[in-house]
Amino acid sequence: MPEFESAYRVIRRRDEPDLRSLDSYRGIGGYAALEKAIREQTPEQVIQQVLEAKLRGRGGAGRLTAEKWRIVRRQDEAIKYLICNAYDADPRSWAARSILERNPHQVIEGIVLAAYATGASEAYLFTRSLYVEGIASVQQALQQALDANLVGRDILGTEFSCTINVLGVDLGFMGGEETVQIAVIKGRRGMPEQRPPYPAQYGLWDKPTAINSFETLANVPLIVRDGAAAFASAGTATTGGTKVLTVYDYVPDSEPRVVEVPFGATLREILRHAGYSRSEGDLRAIVVGGAEGGALPLSLLDTPFDYDPLEEAGAIVGSGVIELLPANTCMVAWAMERSRYLSKESCGKCVPCRIGMKRITGILEGITSDLGVKSDIDMLDEFAQYVPDGSLCGFGIHAPNALKTAKRYWPDHFRMHVEEQECPTGTCIPLRAHRFVTKHVLP
Repeated sequence: MPEFESAYRVIRRRDEPDLRSLDSYRGIGGYAALEKAIREQTPEQVIQQVLEAKLRGRGGAGRLTAEKWRIVRRQDEAIKYLICNAYDADPRSWAARSILERNPHQVIEGIVLAAYATGASEAYLFTRSLYVEGIASVQQALQQALDANLVGRDILGTEFSCTINVLGVDLGFMGGEETVQIAVIKGRRGMPEQRPPYPAQYGLWDKPTAINSFETLANVPLIVRDGAAAFASAGTATTGGTKVLTVYDYVPDSEPRVVEVPFGATLREILRHAGYSRSEGDLRAIVVGGAEGGALPLSLLDTPFDYDPLEEAGAIVGSGVIELLPANTCMVAWAMERSRYLSKESCGKCVPCRIGMKRITGILEGITSDLGVKSDIDMLDEFAQYVPDGSLCGFGIHAPNALKTAKRYWPDHFRMHVEEQECPTGTCIPLRAHRFVTKHVLP
């Protein structure tokens, strides 16, 4: 939609030149925010600007970024660290690879600004090893920034120093969890840790550590350069700025569309902006939040894209992946496939997540095969509560979202499968249909 064109602050559209070179990035005001901050502002002033801009974390629960930074800043430790989470746990998201490939300097500038604000002197950019072009682009940009004294020791002739290390790994879905990243950097097995204590107090090498997503950090230069009010002019009363989304049509093998929209845009507006004009008769649902997101009925297309409204509806901001489901989708089967995928991606450390997601998958498999009984519905409700309550990290907290939203908005699909032994869309093939009964005839 035309009104969203000006919302592009982080990603570069295909018809625009990328900003891989230092000269091109500086040509649009790049690194002006860094010079302004370290020469004219105290770290606390930078944090206050980020707070007034209402910048919330783009990769997790949406906590105010400034609150996390203040905790790190106020820790009585001489050594502090910063981790830029550019992993994209959901492999279908194109946000990280798009930004790292075409706009690496904005991420680097955001990292250095965050390090200045929190008091960190060393940072890690943690990403997927499969993002070969993105890693190469970041490394080239880092070298350019180092040569220009924008990274490293005594930045721009001041006493502030910050080094950035790039680490590419592939740990499946769990690689996006912050305590997993800390463990991997320390050379340990990538599994989540009990919290509290939180990384902001006791993180990498047992030191205070700020962990922010690449998209969160890419927004920081805009806040410092243009001011908090200008940044918050896009967004809502609780969330300033924009969100990068990866939108998928239901047509198999179709190319996703990467867009950037202001928070508060409705799901209907987002689909139009992405170029999808499907009639509602062709659709069953819209899935918001990626693999751990929830499916919403078309009656909720006017829901604003923001943390609180989506959570109330049963979805999440999550990875920023939005998917369309065709009208012939059986929501029991969809919940089963999504739960099966997540049960395999679980690290297995927490018993509720490891066992619970497998049990959910198994019960749904029985229901789709017309082997379900009424008590299965109650059992699903029990596991949907049991898994989040007993999990250490956000993975387990959100893993049952597919089941929860499918049951909440399409209870008739479950009822027909269990009570009438019939799929509401005729797409599920009962298990017993594959069985061959051999009759033994006596001579």
